[in-house]
Formats: sequence, C-alpha cells, structure tokens
Amino acid sequence: MALGTLWWLLVVLAALAALWAIILLANRRYDLKKRGFTISPGFVMWRTKRGLQFIDRVAKSSKRGWRAFGTAAAAIGIFLMAFVFFNVAFNAVITFTQPVRALPGVRFVLPGIVPGLTIFAWLVSIASVLFVHEFAHGFVLRAQGLETKSVGGMLLVALPGAFVEPDEKQLKKAPILKRLRVFGAGSFANVLFAFLYLGIILLLLVPKPGVYVSGVAENYPAENVLDPGMRIYSIDNVLINTYEDFSSFMNNTKPEQIIQISTDNENFQIELAEHPENENKGFIGIGSISAPSHSEFTNPLFDAWVMMSELTGHSVFHSYVYHARVPWGLIDIIKWMFVLNFGIGLFNLLPAVPLDGGYIFQGMVERASSKRTARRVSHALSIIVLALIIVNFMPMLA
Repeated sequence: MALGTLWWLLVVLAALAALWAIILLANRRYDLKKRGFTISPGFVMWRTKRGLQFIDRVAKSSKRGWRAFGTAAAAIGIFLMAFVFFNVAFNAVITFTQPVRALPGVRFVLPGIVPGLTIFAWLVSIASVLFVHEFAHGFVLRAQGLETKSVGGMLLVALPGAFVEPDEKQLKKAPILKRLRVFGAGSFANVLFAFLYLGIILLLLVPKPGVYVSGVAENYPAENVLDPGMRIYSIDNVLINTYEDFSSFMNNTKPEQIIQISTDNENFQIELAEHPENENKGFIGIGSISAPSHSEFTNPLFDAWVMMSELTGHSVFHSYVYHARVPWGLIDIIKWMFVLNFGIGLFNLLPAVPLDGGYIFQGMVERASSKRTARRVSHALSIIVLALIIVNFMPMLA
C-alpha cells in the first residue's frame, strides 16, 4: 500500500474513532433513544415518520406510472445483476491468474483513498445516492399498496445509509412481482440519475481538439522535457488528433528510436526507452488524454469504463481536454454524483443478501421452486459473492 494511502487511511480511522466517541457520549448524556435513535457498538439508526406523507403523495400521483417503473426496474435489474456478477467473477480470475495486471474490481470510495474525491463532493454525492435510492423504494412500495413504517438514516461503522422502512411481514407475503419491483427500484433509479448527471456534465463541457500530456513518469525520456497540459500536434510529421492516433503510432516504435514531437510549446527530439510491459516497444514515459466524442457516451459500457477510470484516478473529464461553461468545482461535484450513483447502484445489484440484487435473485429462484429453496440457494450464492468481493479488493492492498 502506498505511503500516502496508508496515511489517509490512518487519518480516516482516527476521525471515525472520534466520531463514535462523540456519538456514544451524546447517547449517554441525552438518551437519544427517546429521539428515535437506536445505538449499538459500530451501528446507529434514526427513524422518523417525517417524509411519509411526501412519499404517499408522489406515489399516488401516478400509481400506474410507478408500477411500470418498478416493472422496468425488475427486468433491467435482473440483466444488470448478471452483468455485475460476471464482471466481479472475471476480475477475480484475473487477480489470481495475472496479478500484475489486476485492478481492484471493488474499492473503498472514500476521500483520500479515491484520487480527486474531496470530502464535500463525497458528502453531496452520497446524499444524492441515498435519497434517490430509498425514495424510489418508497414510491414503488406505496404505488402497490404496500405500507411504509418510517424513514431514516443509519451509520454502520463508516458507511452511511438511508432507508424507507416497509412493513416486512406484508412485503414478505406480497406476490413475487411486487417484491421484485420494490427491490429493483432503488438501484434502477440510481443508474437513471447517473445518466442524468452525465448528460448535465456533457452539456456543461466543450471538448478541446487534440491529444494532451496528462502526466509524466519519473526516470523516463519525457521527464524534464514534456509537461502535463501540453498538446501533441504531431510525431515524426504524423498528425496526432486522437488518442487512437497516438497509441497507434507508439505501438509501432522501438526502444532507442529517436522521434520528433511537435507540441503547442515547441518541438522536441526524444530517444525512446523500453516499454515496461513490452521490451520490443518504445516508450516516452507520458500519460496521454483526449476528449471522447459525445457519441461515445451513448454506449453504457463506455460509461461504465468512464466510471471506473474516474475511481482509479485516470480522469476522463479533465480540464486539459475540456472547456467548462461553469466553475470546475461544480463539474467535479456533478462528476462524482454520476460516478457514485452509477457505481453504488451497480454494486447493490450483486446477487448477495442483504443487497437488493440478493433479494431479486431470491425472488427469481422462489418463482421456479419454493421460498425454502430460494433462501438456501441465495444464502449459498451470497457466500460466493462475498468471497469474490474480498478477492476484488486484493489489488487495492497490493
């Protein structure tokens, strides 16, 4: 683990210890149970009936519409559940078979650990995830005539949460389709809102043409020659207009080859080094970036790649390649709202109880067999998914 990451982790642990000390002291002094709080070591929950009338009004305004939303959420949720499970399983295989190439398939999304994620952006983004997710559950519950007992928030060690509490006995007895609608609604709403935030970002950003230097590696030819933010116009008189142009040119170079790079600053002559992953290919020692065309963002798989790139510190929405119509601080907040709604929405569809995907899977099995069999199968799969999650964390600790 990098020293900087370890330092931030220690700071976060110290802050959490202080927070829990304050919570426990406040509970002893003010008896928070009388104010709707349930507190135990590492867990705090707050329940209230405020907001239930709002949920009722919205749900009753279009019962048919919310039921249709729930049906779409269940259908798409099943597809996304399979997609996320396959990706987590595939990444686990890569982690074991090719550990050098492995990347974390699952990671802690906390300020100081995720590059570029500030505390303020994290708080705003997490709030958007929780409100969208839980209110979607509530709207679909009430639109189908199922009861909501309370709304509230909770904290499990370091993980904040919000909830709309259903009548559990009534929900368990409800027809399978009604349950699938409820369980699919939250994550489906997160994914939809993620695309909404992505659309807002694309409206607020104007792509710059060309390829830019995004970073320079130490002890490689570009060090002290090229600087981040420089635009690369051509290499050996070959025009470089897109990242693909740059990648294609570099794939055909050799170590010790001398190339002429034309930038917006001046021209440079550089002797290439050996590529760290391919001894037969040349390497400048830079990261390069270009603005994707807006049409690429219509591909959900590309959007998932963008989300993962932002989480790993390889920013796609970079000031080097975009002009912003608003301050970059606002772009950054909306970007993280997109990333966290998309990422957490997908993660919550993993087929493991108590995640929504686990209950969706359990309902599917129950439809083909019985409740008893469904519980057993979903419990077994939940253990497998937990193991896969742990394996997917491993590259983050390397």
